[in-house]
Amino acid sequence: MAGARNDTPPIRATKFLRWFCKHEYYEDIQGDLEEEFHYLAADSTIARAKKWYRWQIIKLFKPSMMKKVKGQQELETQNTMFKNHLKIGVRNLWKYKSGTIINTLGLALGLAAFFLIALFVKDELSYDKHHEFANQIHRVTVENFSMDGELSRHWAFASAGHAERLKEDYSAISHAVRFFLWAFPDIDYQEKKLPSQQVVFADDDVFDVFSFPFIQGNKEEAFREVFSLVLTESTAVRIFGEDWEKQNIIGETVKLTAEGNEAPFKVSGVIEDMPQQQHFQFEYLAPMRFLEGFFDEDAMNNVGGNYNWLTYVRLEPGTDVQALEFQSKEFFNKYMGEIRGRDASEFYGFKFQPLLSIHLNSNLEGEIQPNGSLQQVYIFSIVGLLLLLVACVNYMNLATSHFSRRMKEVGVRKVIGAGQSSLLAQFLTESTLITVLSIPLAIGCVYMGLPYINSFMNKELIFSLTSNFELILSVCGLAIGVGLISGLYPALFLSRVKLLKALKGESTIKSSRWNFRNWLVTFQYVVTISLIFALLVIDGQMKFIQSSDPGYTRSQVLDLGLSRKVSNLDRLKRELLEHPNIERGSYSSRIPTGRLADNWGSQFYKADSLVPTDFRMPCIMVDEDFIPTYDITLIAGKNFEEGMDMQKDSTGYYIINRSAAAAMGYPDPVEIIGEKLAYGPYNGKNLGMGRILGVVEDFHFESLHSEIVPMVMLKTNDNLRELSLKIKAEDIQTTLEFIEGVWTQHDAENPARYQFVDELFDQQYQQEERLATMIKVFAVIAIFIGCLGLIGMVGFIIETKTKEIGIRKALGASITNILYIISNQFFILIGLAFLLALPVSYWLMNDWLLGFEYRMTISIVLILMPLFLTCLFTMITLGMQTMKAAMSNPVDSLKDE
Repeated sequence: MAGARNDTPPIRATKFLRWFCKHEYYEDIQGDLEEEFHYLAADSTIARAKKWYRWQIIKLFKPSMMKKVKGQQELETQNTMFKNHLKIGVRNLWKYKSGTIINTLGLALGLAAFFLIALFVKDELSYDKHHEFANQIHRVTVENFSMDGELSRHWAFASAGHAERLKEDYSAISHAVRFFLWAFPDIDYQEKKLPSQQVVFADDDVFDVFSFPFIQGNKEEAFREVFSLVLTESTAVRIFGEDWEKQNIIGETVKLTAEGNEAPFKVSGVIEDMPQQQHFQFEYLAPMRFLEGFFDEDAMNNVGGNYNWLTYVRLEPGTDVQALEFQSKEFFNKYMGEIRGRDASEFYGFKFQPLLSIHLNSNLEGEIQPNGSLQQVYIFSIVGLLLLLVACVNYMNLATSHFSRRMKEVGVRKVIGAGQSSLLAQFLTESTLITVLSIPLAIGCVYMGLPYINSFMNKELIFSLTSNFELILSVCGLAIGVGLISGLYPALFLSRVKLLKALKGESTIKSSRWNFRNWLVTFQYVVTISLIFALLVIDGQMKFIQSSDPGYTRSQVLDLGLSRKVSNLDRLKRELLEHPNIERGSYSSRIPTGRLADNWGSQFYKADSLVPTDFRMPCIMVDEDFIPTYDITLIAGKNFEEGMDMQKDSTGYYIINRSAAAAMGYPDPVEIIGEKLAYGPYNGKNLGMGRILGVVEDFHFESLHSEIVPMVMLKTNDNLRELSLKIKAEDIQTTLEFIEGVWTQHDAENPARYQFVDELFDQQYQQEERLATMIKVFAVIAIFIGCLGLIGMVGFIIETKTKEIGIRKALGASITNILYIISNQFFILIGLAFLLALPVSYWLMNDWLLGFEYRMTISIVLILMPLFLTCLFTMITLGMQTMKAAMSNPVDSLKDE
């Protein structure tokens, strides 16, 4: 018994063999091993035989001998099927080359447009998000109300006293910081001089509110001393050279000079350059404590007026911002008391504007730099998605048409057992292959178009697949998604075909006149018509602006910005007018195309009673040549005279516009001439009572986005910052060189800064011009994709109707009849698309036009123009394909019968 037991092979080894070995191999292998085991046990020891037995089983433990685990067989089958689908897909793409090229090109254009738009939208939505406490930071903005309680101005800047008092009064405000832009001082370091640099002064809380990463130094030491100066990386390079990091520049002294004042500042830190995705930029930052010495205590505590302090607060997490804003009435009543016998809160208020909403949602008075537009982001996002959908729909239509050639293939597949899922997988594989082919072409288009987009939109967009893993995943995900979306309908269309109909071929496949494919074509036309309509409206409004009369002459007028180093204004003007091409010159505080931001209270006599004005009436300071230089029409009274100066004479010299006269109760401008008016206080003192000398016709000092408001011109030599020169059109370059030469004699350190007023006029509508150009590009892409689809679809229709066309021609049908047969359904779809597109596109574009106080009227001709153009493009595309078939010899199409 013991010997028999010892001659048995190891039980565990045998169980292990039974567990992993394929059933078809097990009995033979186990029998052979057991027989050999017994021979070895008889010739040698039992221990040696068992060791040999175990080793043989271990050597058999390899993939070829192992059983299929659960799901492995199915996985191998799916892998084999996928290879088969891929192989057939590649063959079919190669077989139908024209369809492959059209589909690939259409998808590539749609994807490229989508990628470019997505880059722009992502950039616009990323502004200011890099700050650690971005969700808690708010900008303090100030509201001004007129006597009747209406909002007259909403300022992006606050007064000097807001930050400290808000921080003291409200525990929810943990930090507050003011930014003040100093008057472009010169910066000197050893032998190097940098003229007119923008130095920004900020409170000590600045580094606790905003995240500015330090390269050298740290935020704790940055503002320890009053004469500290923090540089950005680019300014460190300009001052200390490319190798500044190898130098120990912390503690180096640079000198700031402005308006005759000099101050030595020590470099206390270097921070990274401001990212473009930040709504304000600076290159030099210094402590506010230095600047406070230049202002008296009243000025620094002021909370009503002098809005020159960009102010931000950091709120405690969970703060109820609306509840905090509601307390603005108490704030202004506490610090300002009463104004004209009424609570100050009736004239002033403040708002806390979230940092993350400033770039896309703010267009307040005095914005530090132009912001973006949330409306444009929405428009571009919708257009990008529509273009991608148009490309997908284009593929669906063409694929459905061309797949119908493969009805017999579908029938044969079903006969040999292919189910709907297998057919779906085959056709979805082919659509994904098309998308994969289009991706490299789309990426190439993006790389070619990106420099133009960056230049046109003033952006620094980057499309880098090598350094952005997130972008790689997005591209791959989009490729799969587009492949599935675009291939789903054609795949379902073919996989659901009945077996008998499929085996009979495409001629038996009939569908209703209004099948899903027709609705897809209609969708393409809806998008195309909508884009054309939007383009025509935007372009029409731009032409309306350019052709409208602003009420002043803007051509051949040059604006020369004055620096503080120019001391003798009369001499500068006199020397410039010596040139024969310079006809006139005028000084002013502001020029048309600017903002009417300067406003003080006014009073006027009416029926021997002194009446405070209850409306906003901003002012500009001008000289006697301003009105003739800009050819502004004087409709009553007279112009200023050379000797008048409100500051010296302590009396008022006023010219108002027609709107101001009407607001004062004088619809006839002639009647207000000679009436008394007091405007001020100005520069801290009340101006003397004066008389209205003249009335000018209303003119658009600001853009056509704003309505014309009452305004007043003051004759004074104070605060004149602009010199307007009316020059002849001949030899402009020589005239500009002369101006630069004269300027250098008055200010050798700062270059002459000039720009033509018509250029400034155009800049007011830069966003709209960009929008018009981008819509134009997108409309062209949509039309081109649609035409590609039409070429493919019409080619297929002609191919399937070749014999019908031949029979009709043999029976006497003309070329016109043939054209009608092929094209009539497309024009029905265009009509339906027009009816669907018109209401929505009209509502959207009319809403866009409401952003202009003065705007074009959408005429019936403009409404019908997209319909006409779409029909024209369709006719041209159809004609290219149809004429060839219509003019062919019917014998050629019928002879194979």
